[in-house]
Amino acid sequence: MAELGDEIMSIFADPGDAAAAACEIHANMEEAFATDPDDQKLHMRIGLHYGPVAGRSDDLMSETAKIAHWAANNAKPEQTLGTSALIDVLPRIYQAVSRYVDDETWNFISLEHVEIHEIIWDVESVTAYSGEIPTLNTHKNSGMTFSSRNQSVTLNSERPVIAIGRGSSNDLIVRHDLASRQHLSAQFSRGRCTITDNSTNGTVIFSDPEQVRHDLKRDSFTLIGSGKIVLGQPSEIDDQDAITYRAI
Repeated sequence: MAELGDEIMSIFADPGDAAAAACEIHANMEEAFATDPDDQKLHMRIGLHYGPVAGRSDDLMSETAKIAHWAANNAKPEQTLGTSALIDVLPRIYQAVSRYVDDETWNFISLEHVEIHEIIWDVESVTAYSGEIPTLNTHKNSGMTFSSRNQSVTLNSERPVIAIGRGSSNDLIVRHDLASRQHLSAQFSRGRCTITDNSTNGTVIFSDPEQVRHDLKRDSFTLIGSGKIVLGQPSEIDDQDAITYRAI
């Protein structure tokens, strides 16, 4: 075990023990701060990876440690992210409560991609979710079509990046007061479409079939299936200003 500022790096001989410790940490933190205001609660972000270490003091510089640290940096508060290498060797009880998140570039020198999964520690919240838990295969498609009023643009491997906003230089132009000049960008990579909000007012996404709402501001979101996107966060949603998206 080693301390790195406000972070702790631990090595476990058994991957299942690492997953169990992560779940227990989140549960204990929630219980310890149950009566505190939300802005005073302490939330942990945990990253896990499975790989070789030499058992020496320089283990923190190993690729295994670096990937685990990278996964922790990608985790949200109260979230545990594990790589596919870890998920593959976990006991079934943890594989059953894991869900695919994304395929990310962890090393921008070699551009090596690593699949990351979330290990759900609050199982009750998962069982309350009635939709299908996404997997690697359900994310993939051949492209994504965006439409607004009389405009339509398709994102795919031949056209992997587009810009959406109020400015006339965008690939898809949406002219209304809450839209920024360069409001968001969309990128298609490895069979998935990710949008990134670059705006002042944010973006609202409604996913089909139940129109589940996702609020996005200066962050990224992976689009799946179909739905609509509203630039800005208006008090009333006007479908005429909405951008529809559909996987193809």
